[in-house]
Amino acid sequence: MKHTIARTGVVIVSVAAIWMAIAVPAIAQSFPGIGIVMTYNVNEGTDFQQVVGTTSLPQFLVGVGQVITQVQGTNPPERMRAVARQILSAKPELLSIQEVDQWYTGTFDPLTSKCGSMTLQYDMLQELLADLAARGGHYLVAVQVPQYVFPPTPGLIPPADYICVAVNDYNVILARSDLPLKVFQWSNPQSGQFASELVLPTPVGPVPLPRSWASVDAEFFGHPFLFIDTHLESFDANIRELQGAELRAGPASTLLPVIIAMDSNAQAFPLPKDPTYVDFRSAGYHDAWSKLFPKNAGLTCCQDEADNNPVSQLYQRIDLVLTLGNVEPWGAQLIGTDPRSRTSDGLWPSDHAALVADVIVRDK
Repeated sequence: MKHTIARTGVVIVSVAAIWMAIAVPAIAQSFPGIGIVMTYNVNEGTDFQQVVGTTSLPQFLVGVGQVITQVQGTNPPERMRAVARQILSAKPELLSIQEVDQWYTGTFDPLTSKCGSMTLQYDMLQELLADLAARGGHYLVAVQVPQYVFPPTPGLIPPADYICVAVNDYNVILARSDLPLKVFQWSNPQSGQFASELVLPTPVGPVPLPRSWASVDAEFFGHPFLFIDTHLESFDANIRELQGAELRAGPASTLLPVIIAMDSNAQAFPLPKDPTYVDFRSAGYHDAWSKLFPKNAGLTCCQDEADNNPVSQLYQRIDLVLTLGNVEPWGAQLIGTDPRSRTSDGLWPSDHAALVADVIVRDK
């Protein structure tokens, strides 16, 4: 059967939802394994550059203060409302999201050098889930895995406002919960952290930056596959390459078709391509976007970290849907790139665009 795909600029409008609407559960297994997956780095609000490379305690304290000030300026609750709108425009069955943070702030006593009680300021996952539900979406958390967890850390907002800041950073797989099991189902949630990790030297001691992965076994219309979410290292290309190798040899080592939806931090465009991306392609993985649109850049990153640049400044493609085995992409779109997707105060939903891919999974 031929499918009609509408084009708006370079965006491919998914019609998989039409299949879902007409599918009769009693005959679902006679359908091909068609479904929608998505990856979205929703931006925790900072890249911690304010503290990376600091060499003195005063610099570090001011850097921590600058980090939380920047996060507050990105208005995470309002941006999660914008992210929810983007997700529901695509309605993926499975969604990989990265940089889904809990931010805490508290008091700091410079005389005792101790933090006081901490208060949860932002919980991006709960804000996103609430907004999805309020808009009629039906999603639940299939897997939530921590990456780095920074304990209460002192900071300074000049001239003399001492504070403490803590953050928990997660990768999350969300799954639709409103479809018949014969249309879509998932099981066997798994997660872990990579052995290869970056450790940053700071004036308060070494700070590890672990990265993590999450996976579920899933089925589209009775056709099984493995779905993986991950967020590979951004600061160190060698560690990123080691993490990619760990992923292929470990969590992704299966006889099932594999779909990896991730922020790879591995440049697929423009040239030169990042070694980690080349490694995946050499190992037999197909890049959904480049397979469908070999002449289209498909830029996904990055707006300004503050999310407030008036004109889009995406310049590279690092958010990927990679497939291995009997799974084929047949449609894709980038969302969160239109200025109309911004919040009322002019913020982009994230510094990344989201990548949505329509796929067909086959048993053989």
